[in-house]
Amino acid sequence: MKWQIKVRKDPAPFLARVIITGKKWDANPEEAKKLLMHICEKRPTDKKVKFLMTCGGFIQFDWPESVSDVGNNKYPNKKALEELVAKAKECAIFILRDGLDKKLRKFTDYITLGIDSFMAEDNLSRPHIEFVLLVNLENYKIYWTGKSYPTSNQQKGLIRIPDLETHFLNLKDSGKIMILGCHDLKMFDPRHYKRENLCDWRKNTIKKFHERAKKERPSIVLHHPHETDCVEGAKITDRKYSPGTWDRAWRDLNKIVPTVEKYAGAGRYYKCEGERSQLSEVLEKTKSGDTIDFIV
Repeated sequence: MKWQIKVRKDPAPFLARVIITGKKWDANPEEAKKLLMHICEKRPTDKKVKFLMTCGGFIQFDWPESVSDVGNNKYPNKKALEELVAKAKECAIFILRDGLDKKLRKFTDYITLGIDSFMAEDNLSRPHIEFVLLVNLENYKIYWTGKSYPTSNQQKGLIRIPDLETHFLNLKDSGKIMILGCHDLKMFDPRHYKRENLCDWRKNTIKKFHERAKKERPSIVLHHPHETDCVEGAKITDRKYSPGTWDRAWRDLNKIVPTVEKYAGAGRYYKCEGERSQLSEVLEKTKSGDTIDFIV
């Protein structure tokens, strides 16, 4: 399959984003590999960036039959989590084989991959996990983290990443990085973290994450939402105004962690019904710094 890819390029990009639009993405690893191959053909030849970002759930792997008991999903047992991490790494290596890694290295040093797996995709109360892997394309070193802060409708099933240190990296050639899964950014949204009715583990997770972020002092934040199609002020189907999906969280993150100089999110621009913000507005509102956007 050949995709129609539009390339949007700022003057001095620090990263590139894969922005999937207009259709539901099925997260098939084979198709994801082909898409990245096609993106390599479309890349600007006069620019090289540090990171190429994909969306949350860019690829999926089948739930391993051997992982049946995860224990407490908020604090999962170590063996189950290690096995799922190993499967996610296998998936990343599969994607990059057959010369894709060499083609990507011509214009980026790292790639981030959103990788999900579900025991039952139509039932979020069953075990599931949402990883983000960052791969150094020069030496194949793989860093991993995943969603630590679930949405309310998945809090019974998401295998949460309780080790908040996994969200922070210190890369010799890029400085200090903070990597966020989809809903993790909501920990910086004042409409959310200031709510008085949050349960204790949510309050504690937010408190510890803010403390860790201030201590680590990241200069770059890479966010991996599954979808981003609405920004502050966009109309929705009931004719009220949406308060915005991520906009306020980005603004408050900059206040809480003032060392952040650049950030970007790479969610799919897709919605099955209702009005959306303009794509150009979404792209601008979900970054701080110049980017290359591969719009699919």
